[in-house]
Amino acid sequence: MKIEQINELFARFAGQLLRRRWLVLATFVLVMIVSVIGMKRMVKETSFDDYFIEDDPMLVMTDEFKSHFGNDYYVGVLTQCDNHFTKENLATLRALSNELLDSLSYADKVTSLTDIEFMVGSDEGMTIEQIVPDEIPEDGSAAMDSVRKRAFSKPHVARKLISQDGRLSWIMVKLRTFPKDSVWKQQGTVAPDIITGQEVERIIKKPAYASLHPKGTGMPYVTNCKTVYIGQEMSRLMMIATIVCMLVMLCMTRSLRGVLAPIISVVGGLFITYGIAGWTKMYVDSTVLMIPTILAFAVAIAYNIHIFSYFRGRMRIHGERRKAVIETLREIGWSVFFCGFTTLVSLLSFLVIPIRPMHCVGVISSMSVLFVLLTSLIISPVLLSFGKNKRVKADVTQTSDISHQTSALPPDTRWTAAMVRLSDIVLRNPKKIGWSFLVVCLVLCVGLWKIEAAFDIERTMGEDVPYVKEVMDVGRSELGSLYSYDLIVELPHDDEAKEPENLRRLDQLQQQVNTYDLTKRTTSILDILKDLNQTLNDGDTARFCIPDTEEEVAQEILLYENAGGTESEYWVDYDYRRLRLMVEISDFNSAQVEREMARIQQDAQKLFPGAKITTVGNIPQYVTMMQYLVRGQMLSFVISILIIGIILMIAFQSIRVGLIGLVPNMMPAVFVGGYMGWMGVPLDMMTATLLPMMLGMAVDDTIHFINHSKLEFDRTHHYREAIRRTFRVVGVAIVITSIITSAVFAGFCTSACTMCINFGLMAIIGILSALAADLLVTPILVSKCKVFGKIKD
Repeated sequence: MKIEQINELFARFAGQLLRRRWLVLATFVLVMIVSVIGMKRMVKETSFDDYFIEDDPMLVMTDEFKSHFGNDYYVGVLTQCDNHFTKENLATLRALSNELLDSLSYADKVTSLTDIEFMVGSDEGMTIEQIVPDEIPEDGSAAMDSVRKRAFSKPHVARKLISQDGRLSWIMVKLRTFPKDSVWKQQGTVAPDIITGQEVERIIKKPAYASLHPKGTGMPYVTNCKTVYIGQEMSRLMMIATIVCMLVMLCMTRSLRGVLAPIISVVGGLFITYGIAGWTKMYVDSTVLMIPTILAFAVAIAYNIHIFSYFRGRMRIHGERRKAVIETLREIGWSVFFCGFTTLVSLLSFLVIPIRPMHCVGVISSMSVLFVLLTSLIISPVLLSFGKNKRVKADVTQTSDISHQTSALPPDTRWTAAMVRLSDIVLRNPKKIGWSFLVVCLVLCVGLWKIEAAFDIERTMGEDVPYVKEVMDVGRSELGSLYSYDLIVELPHDDEAKEPENLRRLDQLQQQVNTYDLTKRTTSILDILKDLNQTLNDGDTARFCIPDTEEEVAQEILLYENAGGTESEYWVDYDYRRLRLMVEISDFNSAQVEREMARIQQDAQKLFPGAKITTVGNIPQYVTMMQYLVRGQMLSFVISILIIGIILMIAFQSIRVGLIGLVPNMMPAVFVGGYMGWMGVPLDMMTATLLPMMLGMAVDDTIHFINHSKLEFDRTHHYREAIRRTFRVVGVAIVITSIITSAVFAGFCTSACTMCINFGLMAIIGILSALAADLLVTPILVSKCKVFGKIKD
């Protein structure tokens, strides 16, 4: 590769840029205005259903489920007081239940102690009444005692509504199916599940219900809380990143332009990216938005430090500002552009993971890096060109015998001298350094096999996050739940769901599932049928069972519907071909959930050999996403390695250079993956983005080092001298960019969120391991393998 020729192209580009710098700035301002308008049109996706690519089997099964049984999402509210069986508390509970039903935009049916289908025998057979009468009796009266007795008269009903001591009560709101994206996006920019979660939060926090201490749960509520929290955290982390960026750049450059350049690059890159996303209605997931945001800060700092570091060195030599800008782009422009291009390509590897949030990370992050790169190469040089030239000190001389003016090196500073000494140490001790890295890598590779995927909020977010602690407390209570899944038994023919034999099989399956370790409670059409059968037989507990014949089943269902019952439509479809079993679980453990999901499939298939068995809901989606994520992350990383290796080979026209360039860039994967495995850090939506992202960032320093080593070798024709000059010219910038980038990611460690802490800590490990590899391993490989050819006299 003729680097000198490429450098001349960047020099000519810099000259054209400076001649039209006011036009460039005016165009940039106009683009920013258009981008801000587009950002206001941006829609953030939130639903788990939106996580899957169109025609994904899980999405197809979920859509089929909804076509027969409606929305699989629900909203739960757990209330707590000393005693629910008082007039005041029952009145408050009823008001809360009614408002949830009336005020939630997508509410379909509410079930609570004050609003439930309670079947009672009558002369006509049965009627549906309420446990709590319209006129709530006075405290301590016989009528109130009767209400309490009725509430606990049916254990299968009580276990869903009221705790044994009467202190806890459970309200469940079934939701109507949310409209398709194409429908709700025409009406606004807020997703239906977020709207539902916002409405629930607004209702339960009203002072009128404070005496019951209501706590919300259910995926719409949790999703809204998570979206709000992530938004607040992103703002806070961006503020920390901005402050770190400004302080470090101010200390380094002691220049207002040096501080403004990376900030403008970040703002410009992000605004253009999100503006395009808004104008094009691109899929944007709120959970992962902070990743491209912080990444934009990291790369903007890195690019601008390299630019400003070399610019300042040229200014110390001759003090001419415009000339220094042209020389900077001539010498640094290609390596900065090459770094940005490889990082961009590495991030696009996320597109192989069949989960839409990962696609979002890939596309948004790549666009952010692209526009940060362009802003750094266009706006930053323009800003540096403004101002007066500086007078060169008398003791500053050009210390190079190379004829080309940009090869002249500025006088040594304390830091450049330290980097030269480090290069000498590295080149004198290649075996010690090589064996040390090899031993460490082998130990860490063992940890790679211990990595476990997890999507539950307890492990990913952590209970230090207030809303997580609240919903986990609800899930661990006697009544509440957070996670659930539905098993659908699709029989070969219509009306087979009425056959007592199939219902008994469902009963057997339900009893088996109740013995699973994670199962908290199960619900099916059998709860209604058994209750109905008992009610029609004078409340005889022995008749709490499935009717004996298909005719009895049909008659009892008809009687139930004529009495006004509507609950059955949630558990058996209109054609009586599909049976639904809802399983609520008490906790989430990735490995255990997968085992129990496989077990219920096997148990159901044995009992219904001719039926189609499917599982849908939050837990199957979690499990499917974990499988996609584990396979996809490894594939994404391999693709990133291959693409970057090919790019390096093409750019440097050398297979050896490409292969050697990959060796130090494997270090972040080994160090981060080993740390995750040994420390038990789960693979979640954020940590899954780390390895390809670290690869994209780590290759930047490798490119700077190899590119400049090649340039200096072409000038000196000597490996040792080329490496020493490379350490002297770009070594300080490589170290500083790594330190500053680590400081930016360190802001994640100030979060209460486990996912953010892990992400920040592992990003620092990845960056510093890449730095160590580039400074200690890459010089040895370049020197020993003689990648640029033979030494010339």
